[in-house]
Amino acid sequence: MALVRILAALSLAAMVPGLAPAEALAQQAPAASASFDLVAEGAAPTIFVSAGDAPVVGIAARAFAGDVERVSGVKPQVSEAAPSGRLAILAGTIGGSPVIDRLIADKRIAVDKVAGQSEAYTIALVDKPVPGVDRALVVVGADRRGTAYGIFRLSEQIGVSPWVWWANVTPARRGSVRLNAGTVVQGSPSVRYRGLFINDEDWSIRPWATRIDPTGDMGPTTYAHVFELLLRLRANFLWPAMHKVSSAFNQVAGNAEMADRYAIVMGASHAEPMLRDNVAEWNFEQRGEFNYAKNGRNILDYWRDRVKANHQYENVYTVGMRGIHDSPAEMNKGFDGVRLLEKVVSDQRGLLSEVGQDPTKVPQIFVPYKEVLDIYRKGMKVPDDVTLAWVDDNYGYIRQLSTKAEQQRPGGGGVYYHISYWGVPNDYLWLDTTPPALIGEEMGKAYATNSRRLWVVNVGDIKPGEKGLNYFLDLAYDYEGTAKLGQQGWLKRWATGNFGPEQADAIAALLGDFYRLNYDRKPEHMGWNDAETAPRPTEFSPVAYGDEAGRRTAEFRDLDKRAEAIAAKLPAEKRDGFYHLVLYPVRGSAMMNVKMLNADRSFLYAHQGRASANLHADAAVDAYKRIKQATEAYNAVGGGQWSHFMNDEPRMQAVFNMPPLGRVTPSATPGLGVAVEGSIDAWAEHPARAADAADASLRVQRWRTAAAPADRLPVFERATDARHFIDAFNTGTGTLDVSATASAPWIRIEREDQPGGDQRLWVSIDWRKLKAGESASGSVTVSAAGASRSIAVSARNVAVPRGMLVEDNGIIAFSAQRYAKLQPVGGLGWQVMPELGRSGQALQSSVALASAADPAGAPYAEYRFRVTHAGDAKLRATLMPSFALTAENKLRYAVSIDGGPIQLVDAEARRDWSDGVERNAITSVTSWPALGAGEHRLRIYALDPGVVLDSLVLDLGGLATAYLAPPETVAK
Repeated sequence: MALVRILAALSLAAMVPGLAPAEALAQQAPAASASFDLVAEGAAPTIFVSAGDAPVVGIAARAFAGDVERVSGVKPQVSEAAPSGRLAILAGTIGGSPVIDRLIADKRIAVDKVAGQSEAYTIALVDKPVPGVDRALVVVGADRRGTAYGIFRLSEQIGVSPWVWWANVTPARRGSVRLNAGTVVQGSPSVRYRGLFINDEDWSIRPWATRIDPTGDMGPTTYAHVFELLLRLRANFLWPAMHKVSSAFNQVAGNAEMADRYAIVMGASHAEPMLRDNVAEWNFEQRGEFNYAKNGRNILDYWRDRVKANHQYENVYTVGMRGIHDSPAEMNKGFDGVRLLEKVVSDQRGLLSEVGQDPTKVPQIFVPYKEVLDIYRKGMKVPDDVTLAWVDDNYGYIRQLSTKAEQQRPGGGGVYYHISYWGVPNDYLWLDTTPPALIGEEMGKAYATNSRRLWVVNVGDIKPGEKGLNYFLDLAYDYEGTAKLGQQGWLKRWATGNFGPEQADAIAALLGDFYRLNYDRKPEHMGWNDAETAPRPTEFSPVAYGDEAGRRTAEFRDLDKRAEAIAAKLPAEKRDGFYHLVLYPVRGSAMMNVKMLNADRSFLYAHQGRASANLHADAAVDAYKRIKQATEAYNAVGGGQWSHFMNDEPRMQAVFNMPPLGRVTPSATPGLGVAVEGSIDAWAEHPARAADAADASLRVQRWRTAAAPADRLPVFERATDARHFIDAFNTGTGTLDVSATASAPWIRIEREDQPGGDQRLWVSIDWRKLKAGESASGSVTVSAAGASRSIAVSARNVAVPRGMLVEDNGIIAFSAQRYAKLQPVGGLGWQVMPELGRSGQALQSSVALASAADPAGAPYAEYRFRVTHAGDAKLRATLMPSFALTAENKLRYAVSIDGGPIQLVDAEARRDWSDGVERNAITSVTSWPALGAGEHRLRIYALDPGVVLDSLVLDLGGLATAYLAPPETVAK
C-alpha cells in the first residue's frame, strides 16, 4: 500500500490577525502565493458537483457548506448545474464527473499521480476552468471516497474539527476566509480498510439513539452521523452495533443503503460471519441449532440470504465461525475444529461465487479471536487471499502477528484492536484511558509486519473514546507521518486542531499526565474486584515510599484543577467540546481515584485511631457525588443533544458505587498520635475508636511490610537526598497544638497541614552540617496534649557521582532508560520508547530483531549500580504485558551481572495474564546470591523482537509493599 505522499501544500488561513492555519496532516511543501476567497463581503462561491457522481460527493459538499457557515455565517450553495460565477468550487470523481473529466482531458489539472490509486485526491486552483468562471478551487478524487476526503480536508483547514458534531467542538467565527492555495497531491492511505466497531452499546449510544432516531433504534439517522464522522476522520469501514438491545444493522430499513450513500464499507464483527448478526437474526425455533456439523445446511442458507441481499454493496466479509455471540463455536464432542472451520470457510466462499463474484477478489477477513487463534495455531489453512485479522487480548496487547511467510500472503494481515471492553478479568467501558503511546507501539508492530490491509478498533459507544479513535485512525491513514510525532506531538496537534494553539501545550501536557496515571491502573479497575464482588482495598500504599497513594491522589486532584483552569482560559464557544473531550474524562478518572484512595485511607486511619478517618470517608463520598454531577453536566451539553448518552456506571459494576468506609468515634478531648512512613501501625495514647476495628485491621494488612518499624524513619542517604515523613494526628475532638523538635541541627523539619488539623512532618537532612563519609543518628520528638513520642533518625553522608544507580534502604530502583550504554548488533537492539510503559521511560527490542539462540551475542542495555550492603539480591524486571511478536518468536530477555553467568528469562512462561493486564505490567525475578558491596555492571540482553522493558528493581532485602515500582534511587 502506497504511503501518503504530499507533493505540494494547501495552506488555508482565515483572514483574521494572528490566526494560524491548522497544522497539516502530512509533511507539506511551502504554499503557493495564489489565493482564493472562500468568504468575502458576505458571499461565498457555489460548490458544484455532478448529478451522476457518487452520492457521497454531494453529501461531503453539503457538509462542507455547513462548515463554512459555522465559521463565517455564510453558507455556500451546492449545485448540480453547469458551473458559473466569478469564483467556483468544483468537486468530483474521475470518471464520475463530466466537468472534472473535461478538465483532465484538456490538461487543465494533472491527475497522473492519483489516478488509479485507492482514495487518493488532488486539490488545485485552476484559472478559467470553464466559460464564465474566472477561477475555481478544484477537488478531484481518484474514487468516491478520495473526493469526499479532499472536500473534508478543506473543512479541517478552515478550522472545523472532525468532532464538530460528535463533541460540540465549535470553530472560531470570522467574517472572511481566504485560501492561500497551492496544489496538493494526496496518495493512498497507509492501511486499506480503516474503521471502528460500535460495541457494548447497551448503556450509552443505544439508549441515546432511541431518543434521536425516528426508528427508535440504531437506524439511518444515527448511522448517518457515524458515517460522516468516519469520513471526517478519513476512515472507510464499520462493524455496526450488535448487542441484544439493538436490531441487526441490516434488519433496519435504510441502514445498508445509507452506508452505500456515504461510501462506507460494511463488515460485521469476529462473531458475525457473512454480515449476519446472530444475536438478532438467528431463530433457534425456525432454524435449529447453531452447529455447523449438525445443521450446516440451514446455517449456510442463513448466510446465503444475506449475501444475496447485500452483495451489490462494498463489503468486507468475516469468514469462519464462532458461537451465536462472543462464544466458541458449537461442535460435536471430539469433532476436529480445524477441519470444521476449513469447511465453513470454503462453503462461505462458495456463496460469493453463487452471486457471480470471484471469491479471490472479494475482501474477506479471518479473525483468530480467543479460541479461534488456538484452532489456527493447530494448523488450520486459511485461503491466501483472505486477510488474517490479528487480535489484541482485549486490553491493547496484540496476541500474535504475521510471520515472514504469512506476510507474503496476497490477503495480507490486519488488526482488530480494543480501547473499550466488556469481559474478564474486568470491563473498561466508561472512560478511554488507553495511551496513544501504547496504541502506537502495538500498531507499529502490526505495520512493521505487513498487517496493513484492515485496522478496526472497538471503541464502545464512540464517546468518550474520541481521542483514542482519532489517533488510531490517523495512524491508519498516514502511519509514518503520525508515528513520527510521538504521543505528545500528536496530542499537541490534536489540541491545536480542536481548541486552537494558545492552550495546546497545556492540554497536551495535561493529557500526557492523564494517560500516565491511568495506565498505572484504569479507573474501572480501581476496585481490585471482579464483576461479582465488592471493591477491596487497593494496592496503592498510603504508607510506603513517601505515601504512594497520597501522591497519586494529589496528582489526580491537581489534574482536575489544571483541566478546570484551561477551560476557563478557552473561548466560550470551545468549552463544551473541551468538557466532553478533556475535562470530563479527567474529572471522572480523578474522582474515581479520590473516592477509592480516600476510602482506603479512612480504614488505615481508623486502624491507627485518627479522628480524621471520618474526614477521608467524607472525601470519598464527595468524590462519588462529583462524578454524578460531572455526568449530569456532560449530558446537558448542547442543549440536551447528549441526553442519556453518558453513563458513569456501565453494567452497574460495584466499583462505580460507594466503597466500604472506615469511621471512628473520636475521643472526647484532643489526643496525640504518631505514625511514621512505612508502617501501618501507629502510637496513640487515647486512640479514636473504630466503628469496626476488626474489619479495619483486616483491610490494612494489604499495605503491611514485614518488620517495618513504627518508631524510626527509613535511613537517609546523601546520594538520593530523599525526605521521609512523620504524621502527628489528633485522636479526639478539639484543636491539637503539635510541636516537633529535632535532636540535632542537621535534621530539618517541614510541616504540611492535613485534614482535621493533623500535621505531616517532612524530615530531611542538611548535609552541609555532617562530615563527608559520616553516619549519624538523632531523633525527632513530637509533643502535644501532654504526651510525646520520639522517632529515630539516621543518616549516611556518603557522596556518589551524580547519575549513579545506588542502594537506598535495601533497594536499587530505576527505569529502563537509565542505561549507561546501549549495545546494538547489526544496528538492532534496545530502542528508547518515549511515554511508553508505567515509567514512561521504557525500552523496546527492535521489531526487526531476529530471535537469538545465544544470549552472549545478543544486543544489550548496560546499567552501572552501587551496592552498600553485601548480600543476596533479587532482580525484579518489569515488562509491558505484551506477547511474542509472531508464532516464530518468544518474549525473552537475559541478565548478567559483572560478566558472570547469563540467566535467561521467558516472560510468558509463568505470566498471570489477568493480573498483568490490570496492572499493565508483568514482573519476572532472577536471583543473585552474595552480591558484594561496591560498583557492578548489569546487562539486560534482548533475545526476541518487541519486548518492552519498563523498570528494574534490585531488591537487597528492603523492598516495601507497594503497587508501583519504588521511586528511582539515582544519585543527585
